[in-house]
Amino acid sequence: MPSAQAELFPSPQADLFGTPAAPAYVVPHDIAVNTLRKTLATLTAANSWPWDPDMKAARMDRTVPKLLAVLPADEAEHWGRLIAAEAARLDR
Repeated sequence: MPSAQAELFPSPQADLFGTPAAPAYVVPHDIAVNTLRKTLATLTAANSWPWDPDMKAARMDRTVPKLLAVLPADEAEHWGRLIAAEAARLDR
């Protein structure tokens, strides 16, 4: 098929989804570790949960798992144990 005719009949799905999405942002390792370190320090210094229930959910249920996901498995397990221990202490 000549190239001029190929332009007359573009792929039927060419515009259905637009341009491909940009790759998702991945937190750099240093930022993940620093944020986990600050979170752990905040929890360690507290006698009760330092955040209201919504902020607690945001940090503990969403942010911390996302940060742990970018770390190597052994490092993620280490940070996860430390933060879980402080969370358990604050839940008592």
